[in-house]
Amino acid sequence: MNAIMGKTAADAANINKTNAGGTLLVWVTNPLAAERIVAAGREFALKSELELKVVSVQSETRDNWEGTLRDLEQLEAAARRSDADLTVVYSDDKIGAAVKLVSEKRPRAMFTGMPDKTRSNMFTELLQMSFPAIPLYCVDNEGQVNLCGRSGK
Repeated sequence: MNAIMGKTAADAANINKTNAGGTLLVWVTNPLAAERIVAAGREFALKSELELKVVSVQSETRDNWEGTLRDLEQLEAAARRSDADLTVVYSDDKIGAAVKLVSEKRPRAMFTGMPDKTRSNMFTELLQMSFPAIPLYCVDNEGQVNLCGRSGK
């Protein structure tokens, strides 16, 4: 069993102290889960001495301006409560935009919400394939931190 499975963000950061210095990217899209994901990321960033960056890749807004604005306000509030800024990237190629951002920011680690029980979806799999040396952690509904996907099994 991987040593990080089921740990809090602080425990995972202690295990990963070699990541000290640099940036932690926290990916958020679901406003209902953002608070939990960002808080776990903040705890990890503090323990690992990383700068916290919260990012949301959104589809180019077309029809649902009110819903998108409401979601973004909640995402921004979650980032603000953790003393971080929210960066919003608009693109219909979400994976491409995420890969470009990771290439530019070169984070030491990344956090996201847990896609499902497998801790994997297309977004997490493509990030892991594109950046195998950057740990990608999933935060579950209870705030526990696990490595995402195959690396976390």
